[in-house]
Amino acid sequence: MTILKNRKGFTIIELFVTLALLGILLAIALPRISVPAGWKLEGAARKLAVDLRLARNESVTSGKICQVKFFVYSQLYQLTLAEEKQLVKLPEGIAFQGTTTFEKDPANNPYVNFNALGHPSRGGTVILKSEQGDKRYIIVTPVTGRVRISTTPPQNW
Repeated sequence: MTILKNRKGFTIIELFVTLALLGILLAIALPRISVPAGWKLEGAARKLAVDLRLARNESVTSGKICQVKFFVYSQLYQLTLAEEKQLVKLPEGIAFQGTTTFEKDPANNPYVNFNALGHPSRGGTVILKSEQGDKRYIIVTPVTGRVRISTTPPQNW
């Protein structure tokens, strides 16, 4: 039996030890990696816009009034469809900065109703803000009910 003097390569034990160390490092590092705040803000704005569009579409298909009500200080909004209510919490680090021109209930919570034609009770803007100060404006157009997201406030503000 000949002993190889110039062995090249690694033993299986060396490979397993290296993989175990990499696994431990990843287990420590991954929880500390967070979703960038811009993605979180954009995701929250898109979710709210989708829910506003859902309320509008549901009101047209059901023929019943659907509502989205904003609880600005609680960082929640309530989606009231023809047959159900959903309470939605904004993601951590995202907050309502306010709303404009929407109607308000007796408790001073802004809301928008969509009628059977999909028209909003009143147009307005919801402002979402991240901890870093970035903002997204979710704009409900009066009369048509079109919902869009913008990085700048609407004109004639």
